[in-house]
Amino acid sequence: MELFVFPKRGQVWTYRERTRFLSFMWTIPALGFTILGLYLGVTDGSWTVLVLAVVLLGFIGSFFAINERKYRGEP
Repeated sequence: MELFVFPKRGQVWTYRERTRFLSFMWTIPALGFTILGLYLGVTDGSWTVLVLAVVLLGFIGSFFAINERKYRGEP
């Protein structure tokens, strides 16, 4: 299973593949914000960025899970 590869020329992505790709691409900055939030929380005592990053990761996870279930029977 080729999970996070760009489609070849002329190849059409299914909704499942698009969802996996978007979830992966959105997770990269969210993990960066999580690290930034940890840093700011430890140094400045401001945990707002970390809380927002964790909420964002939750939304990305639910987006992934809902779409995996919605397009389960797709080839």
